[in-house]
Amino acid sequence: MICYTICSTPLQSTESGLLTEKISRADAVGRFLSATASLLRSKSPKELTLADIAGEAGLVQHYIHRFFGSRIDLLIEVSDFLASQASEALQTDISQNTLSFDQLLDRCRSVCTLRIHILQYLASERVPVTHFQEGNREIYTSIAGFFDPSHSPSARALSNGIVIFAFVHAEISLLPTLGLNMEELDDLISLLRVADLNTPPALMAVK
Repeated sequence: MICYTICSTPLQSTESGLLTEKISRADAVGRFLSATASLLRSKSPKELTLADIAGEAGLVQHYIHRFFGSRIDLLIEVSDFLASQASEALQTDISQNTLSFDQLLDRCRSVCTLRIHILQYLASERVPVTHFQEGNREIYTSIAGFFDPSHSPSARALSNGIVIFAFVHAEISLLPTLGLNMEELDDLISLLRVADLNTPPALMAVK
């Protein structure tokens, strides 16, 4: 085990005989963000503790307070971190020009689900929605690239990106409460598919 130092200040440890290695503030912040995102794949935001995060990151807990403030502040930063990851993943996949409409939806679900669950929890903690707007914009702008691959997507493409992102968000956070079966959900997706989203005909493959 390594005892890291940040800005030349040794981290506190209850163990003796540890190796010491310097780590930058940026690296430490990255460790906390990555550790939190990783843990949230197996624990709910409500269950997650700062001790869990510090242990996963291999750093001392009080640095979380120093760099982020509260646990809620850390989760807000993690939501932005996940938005950037989702945006980058979507851009990479869309740039290959091989995704069908259904594959686009599946990819959006895959990269957005964890963040959406975090946003639900943060909303329940009365965190203002303005904290999430920039991250949402990153994601739906990336989705817009499916409809317009230019560096500056058209207003129509951005609108389509917003519709797709809003559908995926609702599907994950709201639809489970409606008790829909898969056939009914497929009907909703079919409505999206024919809702004049201006999808290239070659990409309108049906499952």
